[in-house]
Amino acid sequence: MATISIEIISDVICPWCYIASRNLQKAISFYKKTYPGGSKDTFTITWQPYFIDEVPPAESILIQDRMLRRMTPEQVSAAQTRLIRVGAASGIQFKFGGYMGSSRLAHRLLHIVRERKGSEVQDRLAEMLFHYQFEREADVSDVEVVVEAGGRVGLGEDEVREWLAGDEGVKEIEEQGKGAREAGVKGVPHIIVGGQYHFDGALDVSEFFEAVVQARQSSLSQ
Repeated sequence: MATISIEIISDVICPWCYIASRNLQKAISFYKKTYPGGSKDTFTITWQPYFIDEVPPAESILIQDRMLRRMTPEQVSAAQTRLIRVGAASGIQFKFGGYMGSSRLAHRLLHIVRERKGSEVQDRLAEMLFHYQFEREADVSDVEVVVEAGGRVGLGEDEVREWLAGDEGVKEIEEQGKGAREAGVKGVPHIIVGGQYHFDGALDVSEFFEAVVQARQSSLSQ
């Protein structure tokens, strides 16, 4: 039996990070069903913060307007069309009519949940925050949205409000986000499998599967 660690450096406002999360889940499920001995292996998935906006925006704006700040209308249309197509293959129904703001609040909750509840709950929360931002068109910079998302993964809404009312996690996520950039991470998702195999971008299911197998073989040979 092997324990395989997977660290995902991401931003909750990154649609490709959502695709990576879904593909990873599918790869792990396939691995457990098909790889010899894979059903007995365990996975530890942790999420680390990265801020696409190093300086948080003052307020939320429509996703469409946000994308237009970086791309032409033609580029925005092409990017959204591609995301809708690729997302559908991963079981995601992307919608781009909502608002998007700072991801700091959501990252704080992810950090706190990992510390208090463990990586498994953190992983479920990350998935739910992506779902709210990109499929429910709900702005995860809004405390009410974040509290509701926490409730959907079994957290008490009152405890989430209490955690977020203070400054817990504020310093830590900023240090982690800065640390990722200093370590050479220039974009997300950035995925580290088995503590040593680094990948950039939203890997497809087969690529994740191969990375997991490689990490498992490496761990058993040590």
